Amino acid sequence: MKLYLDTNVILGWFKRIMQSKRKSEEFKLPSVIKFLTQESRIELIVSNLTKTEIFRYLKSDWNSEEKFSKEIWETFLRSFNLKYIEAEIDAKSIEELSELCLKINTKKRTLTNLLHLEVARRYNLTFLTGEKKLKEKYSKYYSNIITYKELRQKLS
Repeated sequence: MKLYLDTNVILGWFKRIMQSKRKSEEFKLPSVIKFLTQESRIELIVSNLTKTEIFRYLKSDWNSEEKFSKEIWETFLRSFNLKYIEAEIDAKSIEELSELCLKINTKKRTLTNLLHLEVARRYNLTFLTGEKKLKEKYSKYYSNIITYKELRQKLS
């Protein structure tokens, strides 16, 4: 199974890295990352959109320096053997998302999730999210969405 990871699925790893660096706390691998990286039946995929969100988080929430942010991003990719794609979203896809937003009440922060959903759809990947409401509201747009809870149940 090829899983495209929603940023919220991996954000805990970056948060813990920053806490361990800034507050001299011991780093503990988040259980989500531990589970995903130990499972041989799945391939984990992130994109340039994911990287952008992580960089925004590191700078805005932690005032991380550019060099350090790039280093920990690369460390993350290497440590867990994640596949990285340079995703492209074309004008037709943006128009489809515009039409979707006319039909479904969508919050501003959900728009980024819709861009991730479009990446998953475009590359025929299963979209892994921690947000049950995202699946409920947008599965008509793209049905290949699975929540983390559902994935754990499926692979257990």
